Amino acid sequence: MKSFIHLSDLHIHKNNERKDNQNCIAIVNEIINIYQEKKPVILITGDIVDDGHEAQYRNAVKILKPLVENDFIVLAVPGNHDYGPLGNFYTEKSQMHFQKYILADLLGYKKVLQEGVTMELIYPIISEFDEMLFIGVDSVVGAENELLHFASGEVGKPQREKIQQILHEYKNSNKKKVVYFHHHPFDRRYVMEMDDAKELMRLLAGKVDFVCFGHDHKSEIFYSKNQIECMMASGKTPKKNKSNKFQFREVKIYPNGNKIAMVSFK
Repeated sequence: MKSFIHLSDLHIHKNNERKDNQNCIAIVNEIINIYQEKKPVILITGDIVDDGHEAQYRNAVKILKPLVENDFIVLAVPGNHDYGPLGNFYTEKSQMHFQKYILADLLGYKKVLQEGVTMELIYPIISEFDEMLFIGVDSVVGAENELLHFASGEVGKPQREKIQQILHEYKNSNKKKVVYFHHHPFDRRYVMEMDDAKELMRLLAGKVDFVCFGHDHKSEIFYSKNQIECMMASGKTPKKNKSNKFQFREVKIYPNGNKIAMVSFK
């Protein structure tokens, strides 16, 4: 059995007196405490920092590093807040900060620091663990030159073509396929849907098992939508629920089926 948990929209600031930061620290400590033996893969679907500032990224590495140091596999994709102020304005500098601090310093992807390597070349990222295949997608980079649409996001044609190729290569694989990104892949409200959501969903329909995303700070789960077993929208992980508890979803993969549960704690 292998498992993964889904976190999103951490919005880490440079000052640890901020509530989001304090709650992130508490969540990291609790995850380490809960999963001392069988450690799940940890997906973080964007908006790791609040404004894309370098000081926020340095602090995010400090807060999240204990997960890596305790042998958790952490996978991450960027959100619109990671790439610029207020999540509405793209800056190349913020994008480079994600590349350096999150991918290289936190996750250990040192190749991303080589000259000429850009986010457009890095994603989609493939990660294989036992019976699971994870496909990380940058749902921001396709919209970096479209300021009016930046917050809604876009995967872009180059990534979609790569995703199509990946799915073709693994079409006969028995691995559970998990695709994760930041923005919404279907239209609940216009500004929350990726500009190329319909094109992306046509690629994924019937070919993957799980889709994980964030962005709207609303936790929901959708079964059998777009011929996909389960689509999971994470809420804002550092925000407590109505019962004044932290929560996140855990997915356990078994040979005869999957189990999805909400893990909650004070």
